[in-house]
Amino acid sequence: MATAASDPSCPPYPLLEEEDDKEEHHEQEEEPPHGGEMELPTVNLEAPGDALAAACRRLGVFRLANHGVPGDLSARLFALARDILGRTPFQEKQAQPGYFWGTPALTLRVKDVNWVEGFHVDLGQKRPVDVGPPFSEFRDVVSEYGEHMARVVRKLFDAMSAALGLDADQTTSYLAERDGTLRVYRYPPCTSASGGHRHRHHHLGMEAHTDSSVLSIINQDLVGGLQVLHDGRWRDVAGGGAGNNEDTDLLVNLGDMAQAISGDAWRSVRHRVAASGADAERLSLCYFGFPREDAVLTCRGGSSSRYRPFSYAQFKSRCRPTSRPLDPRSASNGSFFANKLVGASVQFMTSGS
Repeated sequence: MATAASDPSCPPYPLLEEEDDKEEHHEQEEEPPHGGEMELPTVNLEAPGDALAAACRRLGVFRLANHGVPGDLSARLFALARDILGRTPFQEKQAQPGYFWGTPALTLRVKDVNWVEGFHVDLGQKRPVDVGPPFSEFRDVVSEYGEHMARVVRKLFDAMSAALGLDADQTTSYLAERDGTLRVYRYPPCTSASGGHRHRHHHLGMEAHTDSSVLSIINQDLVGGLQVLHDGRWRDVAGGGAGNNEDTDLLVNLGDMAQAISGDAWRSVRHRVAASGADAERLSLCYFGFPREDAVLTCRGGSSSRYRPFSYAQFKSRCRPTSRPLDPRSASNGSFFANKLVGASVQFMTSGS
């Protein structure tokens, strides 16, 4: 099997063979069609008003303005990520805590290998003490960036809680903002993505999924690739500005927990990332905010809700992982999608609904 190994920094992604191209043609045609670029609503964090609930109800994804994250901080983190992930030899990256790459689907077909690599950082845990430069500087900047993400997601969720009529205890426990996760993603240039639209989707940067978070906050560069499923079509989301100034909007995705808390009034958006072209790379910074492990989520609607009360710990324990690593050597903290939980809403739905 051929691999993409000419660049020493690049993980050994398997490449598609010609026969795979023919075998998968029919399956590719059955996927939801592409629907062009989608214009997203913008919510002002300082004055969210009715626009917030409307965006949560209609799409489950929106742009966030006036968030106050320093542009120079975001730009510095992007620069460090680009340097470490794009220029450091693969073996050296692989030895670092939290590094991941690939994440193929359960079928283990070559075409299902996600064309992505990055670092997974649990912001609420103590950082490793044996990390040297440039990784130590990277972790310093990640910690500072994580503080701003905690502030932003708390302010946003407080506004959402008011719209849903949550009480003070629910507002506090349904989001553990300082125990969030930050994932720094790099989507390397993909040689299999240079042959037009259909060929581009032989490899995906990230497979279609919903987030199991309450909220996911994305800071992305100018390279496109993020797509959301809306009205049965994959719609492109325009790239950002790589945090070059404080006026650059962030993107917010609602996760599975937000949909459950709202009693399905709000949407956990299904999304994916197309593989980057042969002459481009895409970077994004993604913060994920989750409930406290012991918080019991009582979903909107009371006795008429489709969901029984449940804790996030129960949600995780009842569900199976959506993916597993290609092999133990590629799994160095690379099975982070093992925490992505599917089908949980069925587990907690009330009988007879």
